[in-house]
Amino acid sequence: MSGEGEVDEGRRRFIKAVGLASGFIALGGVTAVLKAVKGPITVPPWPRVRVANIADLKTGGDFSFNYPLETTPNLVLKLGRGVEGGVGPDGDIVAFSQICQHMGCTVQWKAERGRIECPCHAAFYDPLEGAKVVGGPSLYPLPRVKLEYEASTGDIYAVGMGPPVVFGYGPPGSDDVDIVLIGGKLVSG
Repeated sequence: MSGEGEVDEGRRRFIKAVGLASGFIALGGVTAVLKAVKGPITVPPWPRVRVANIADLKTGGDFSFNYPLETTPNLVLKLGRGVEGGVGPDGDIVAFSQICQHMGCTVQWKAERGRIECPCHAAFYDPLEGAKVVGGPSLYPLPRVKLEYEASTGDIYAVGMGPPVVFGYGPPGSDDVDIVLIGGKLVSG
């Protein structure tokens, strides 16, 4: 055992050896991952999924569906007035993720108040303004589900998601995604 103020060279050499060995192990892991990837990661295109028919929707009403995953809830709303990005004969049908951007609770459409509300922490979103935050702790709007309307059948299809999406990344064609998480920090992309 070394006295106070003395340097234990054996301990120093041991710590250096452990640090060097850890670096080589980490380098080997990174190399293995890079070999496995063999090029850029490709993400499949957004699926095209029928979510409703215009006859199913009433003005002021909502309809829940899952997209793009079978367990990811979303809301289709028929707002009764045309909005930017709205579909249908009146341009008043929009859809948004039902997952609150604050803590992940399931939001609900409150037609009588004209807003989407989170029952957990009182975040409020305005669907007439792209589900932007109008109150509460959320910092980000609800992700918009991109819709297509087929006039010949009245069917409404989900064809993609707008920002923010998972870690700011979406499949090809989602160039409007501008929120990216890098190292746990939010940056603009």
